[in-house]
Amino acid sequence: MNTKHTCKGPGDTFQDFVSNKSLEMIMNPIRAILLIAVATVAVTGCTAGETLPEPGIATSSETPIEPTREADPTPSLGDTQARSIDGAIMVYVPAGEFEMGSDEEEVDFALQLCLEYDTNCRRTYFSVEQPVHTVALDSFWIDKTEVTNNQYRQCMSAGACSELGCEGELLLGDGEYPAVCTTWDQAAAYCEWVEGRLPTEAEWEYAARGPEGRRYPWGDDFNGTDLNYCDVNCTLHKRDETFDDGYARSAPVGSYPGGASWVGALDLAGNVWEIVADRYGSYPSDPQTNPTGPSSGHRRIARGGSWHTSPDHVRSALRTNIGEDQYVDHAGFRCVQSQP
Repeated sequence: MNTKHTCKGPGDTFQDFVSNKSLEMIMNPIRAILLIAVATVAVTGCTAGETLPEPGIATSSETPIEPTREADPTPSLGDTQARSIDGAIMVYVPAGEFEMGSDEEEVDFALQLCLEYDTNCRRTYFSVEQPVHTVALDSFWIDKTEVTNNQYRQCMSAGACSELGCEGELLLGDGEYPAVCTTWDQAAAYCEWVEGRLPTEAEWEYAARGPEGRRYPWGDDFNGTDLNYCDVNCTLHKRDETFDDGYARSAPVGSYPGGASWVGALDLAGNVWEIVADRYGSYPSDPQTNPTGPSSGHRRIARGGSWHTSPDHVRSALRTNIGEDQYVDHAGFRCVQSQP
C-alpha cells in the first residue's frame, strides 16, 4: 500500500526554507541540523494519511485507462467477408500444405464407382489425377458459392462482361441460380471486375479437400442429400435413383449446407462444373508451391462435377477440361482473392 502526503505550502522549496533560517543555523550548529530535518519533512512529506490505490485499481474519483490493443489484421479459418462490388460472400482459406491428386487405390475406387452408374468408364479418365504430389499454398479468399445470374448481370450492366452464350436458349432459373454458359475469358473477365481472379486448380482442390485430403468436400463417404447431381430427377441413363436432391437441373447456389467444405465453401461438389485458371496438362511429381499449371495450351481445367454427373465425377480430385472458347449449360465458376 502506498502512502500519499499532502504539503502545507506547495510553493515553498527546500532552499527557501533553509535561507529563512540561515542566521539561526550559523549561531547554533545543533539547531541547524534539526532545522534541516524539519525542512525536509515540511517540503517533501508534510503529513501522512491519505492512501493511494494499488497499481491498476481505480478509486471512485479516477477513470481506469484501458490498454490500447490494435486489431489483429490476420484472418483465420471460419472467417468470412462480403465483396463490395457484387455482394458475394467469401470464405477464408488459411495457408497450408496438402497432397494433391489421387493414388492407385483412389483411381481404382473411382473406376468401380463409375461402373456402378455408367458404362462409359475408363481407368485412363481417372488416372489424370496422378501422380500425387505435395502442394504448398499461400492463404486466399474464395467465393462461398458459384457466381449467380444476378451477379453476372451486374457485371454486364457495368459494361465489364459480355452476354452469356446460352441465355437466350435456356431457362437458367432466377437470379440466385449459378451463371452458366460462360467461356473461360468471360469467367476471367468477371473475376477481374470484382478485383479478383479465377482460382488455380490447386487452390480449388485445397478449398474442397483440405489438409486431410477428403474424397468429397464434406468427408469420405458419399451422401446424395449434400449436393445436386444426377439423382432420381435426372433424365440421363446414369441417374442415381436412391436419392432425390430436389432438382432435375441446377439448383440455387447454397441449397445444400450439409455439403460445406472444411472452409465453409458450398457447391464445390455438383450443381455446375467450375472453370478454374489452369490450362489442362499432366501433374508434376515433385513438390509445388502455389502452382499455376502449364504455360501453354488451349483447354482449361473444370472441377467439381454438376447436376448431370454421377458420384464418381463429383469427387474433389476429379479433373476434366473444356475449350477456352467453349461454353455449356452445366459449367460456371467462382472467384478468389489473394490475402494481402
